[in-house]
Amino acid sequence: MIAILWFSAAFAAQESPTGNATVLAFDVVSIKSLAGMTRARMPGARQSQGRFARAAATLRQLVQYAYDVQPLQVTGGPAWASTSRFQVDARTERTTTPAQMRAMVRQMLAERFALKVHIDVRERPIYRMVVARPDGKLGPSIYRIDDAECGGSNPQPCDFAVWSGGLTTSGMGLQQLAGALFSTSQTTGVDRPVVDQTGLAGMFGFTLTFSSFSTAPNLSNDPSIFTALQEQLGLKLEPARGPVELLVIDSVEQPTPN
Repeated sequence: MIAILWFSAAFAAQESPTGNATVLAFDVVSIKSLAGMTRARMPGARQSQGRFARAAATLRQLVQYAYDVQPLQVTGGPAWASTSRFQVDARTERTTTPAQMRAMVRQMLAERFALKVHIDVRERPIYRMVVARPDGKLGPSIYRIDDAECGGSNPQPCDFAVWSGGLTTSGMGLQQLAGALFSTSQTTGVDRPVVDQTGLAGMFGFTLTFSSFSTAPNLSNDPSIFTALQEQLGLKLEPARGPVELLVIDSVEQPTPN
């Protein structure tokens, strides 16, 4: 049985030998404990080039950002990791990519929170993505494209975009779609990892329109993501159980003072 892989790349980037590589770190980091901060009073977050700022984040939320994972993929740690809130303002003069910013946040968590983590594979609820029709015919809103149009033998998604109530691409594999459905769960409402079991290789273009999970149902006439997948793409999500990679918090401490 094959484990569902979600964030191995981010973990490997932190755990690989540094050798001649330069460890990225912020130039200035300020972390303040917000004792008594409640969710109702929580202000918003800010982020810009060279700056990572969270007004009232929990440790688990910081870990989710740093490792680019969904909430249910993080397990372990003390109770305060989910309740205590911190004001974080970290800056660098470097021009950073999103991946570098996440790497610097991982470094910050290791230095200031003494965070130690590892990956474990455990059985969890998942969705199997299968072809909905017995004859294997796909829906009206999906079409095959030439693999070479998106990078040849190891293609990447072409022009993939997500917005409130929709996904669109001019080319991606169904395994990539399965990953995208879960990684955009705040929009789609797909609350479990999705594994592609359609058996369909190659690249597909499509536009998928659905009722955004963040929108009240009575404010949208669009179908749910489950109905939209079946009606528009001819694909179905079936509840199942399977091995899922989880990020396990081994140990963490309250942050060191500035």
